[in-house]
Amino acid sequence: AMAQVLADNKELVAKFFDLSKGNVENIGILLSVIAGEPIPVDTLFQLLKIDDAQKAEAKANGKMPVARLEQLEAAIVSSVEEADTSEKYRKFLTEQIERFEVVEKVMCGLNEIMTQFHAKTNGELSMIEALFVDMAPEPQKGKPMPPGMINMLLQVSPTATACTLEEFLECFRRNLDATDSVEKLKPIFQAHIAK
Repeated sequence: AMAQVLADNKELVAKFFDLSKGNVENIGILLSVIAGEPIPVDTLFQLLKIDDAQKAEAKANGKMPVARLEQLEAAIVSSVEEADTSEKYRKFLTEQIERFEVVEKVMCGLNEIMTQFHAKTNGELSMIEALFVDMAPEPQKGKPMPPGMINMLLQVSPTATACTLEEFLECFRRNLDATDSVEKLKPIFQAHIAK
């Protein structure tokens, strides 16, 4: 049954892998959805059998390790439980592929205005937080974040007061979902740039 699930979904897994660029965090989103709970990074590394060479390379680049396709395939096979069906996995994979496609579209469509916003605010975390809370769904919309939350979201040190453009864009990419659109988000950027 385990190998069958992968065999039936091989093309979708390859497509998801291409879109994820092998980024362990991106893969973590899929595996967490399959597991029905968030998977901690250490566990992800174990599931994907990320080796020391991959960890060393990632550390040298200051980035998360990049997994290989066969590591993703093996992790998917090991996540299959007795009662799981190929259809269940097809649904998860399709949803995550759609999310990626939306994210790419939104990132392309907003790239210019995000760059403008970052330049205008010099990447100040307080300004980014104000932007993000305006984008939050009800009932969180407009409410301040707990202390330190923005640093966690941006993956910057707890004492940082600003972030780079790349950190801002990557954080934005990680937190987009399939309901987001350029039309929905652009006016919020425009309002904040105009402040």
